[in-house]
Amino acid sequence: MEIRYLGTGGAEGFPSIFCQCEACRKVRTLLGKNVKTRSCTLIDQVMIDLSPDIFSQCINSHVDLSEVNHLVFTHSHSDHLNTTEICFRLREMASVIQKKDKKVMEIYGNDAVRDGIMEIIAKDPHVDLTRMRFHRIQKFEPFRIGHLKFTPLKAYHKLDEEALIFVIEDGRSTLLYANDTGALPEETLDFIEQQNIKFDVVSMDTSRGILDGDTHMGIRENVELREKLRRMHAVTPDTEYYLNHYSHMCGMIPQEYERLVGQEGFLLTYDGLSVTV
Repeated sequence: MEIRYLGTGGAEGFPSIFCQCEACRKVRTLLGKNVKTRSCTLIDQVMIDLSPDIFSQCINSHVDLSEVNHLVFTHSHSDHLNTTEICFRLREMASVIQKKDKKVMEIYGNDAVRDGIMEIIAKDPHVDLTRMRFHRIQKFEPFRIGHLKFTPLKAYHKLDEEALIFVIEDGRSTLLYANDTGALPEETLDFIEQQNIKFDVVSMDTSRGILDGDTHMGIRENVELREKLRRMHAVTPDTEYYLNHYSHMCGMIPQEYERLVGQEGFLLTYDGLSVTV
């Protein structure tokens, strides 16, 4: 399984374009891996979420999405659900798809994701609806995309809809993709324990940094989740931990936060990072 983090920032990006906080000022000068575009990830040939920055992300990371026709969404927040690019994918003249088996875009999400997409599509007379097939997904109901098995779990995020995180398996390795969530609900932890799932990689939201968590996690919640997974025997000494979706809100620039979380054995993701497990 190849995990490609195309974007690793929070909803406003880092630096936030209108922000004058000290952290954003520093990042505008330092640039490099401190710059974080909005989060989305390519797992083999499946996209998880579609960022508002996906055009530049593909250019910067040398990623060709023309053969990717599976989009899986965690929730309907606009930093994850880029309906503009979905419309372009559904327009014949905007996206010429030569392979017949790639022409239909398979989209997986909850009801709010479906409604958000259909609301925009209804206003676009150029969209060809035969180029899209929507799959409604729900917590604890697995589905397969090729060799990958996805099991949606309940997230603690965007409480007016069923926001999701995922267990992703390829038959050799298992990933917990816990992006854009606060501390995991008990029913999610219970499911992991009852199913006796063992993770090779754990990817966690860390938007809050050194601040207390809310509908996002910070370093405190990251440590607590690792300890819970250890007690459940859901991880091993070889499990790798990545912190993702980092924001400017706690005032630490990424290179400072990277050093802090490194003391706990965590790795802070950066745009373009590729992990093979």
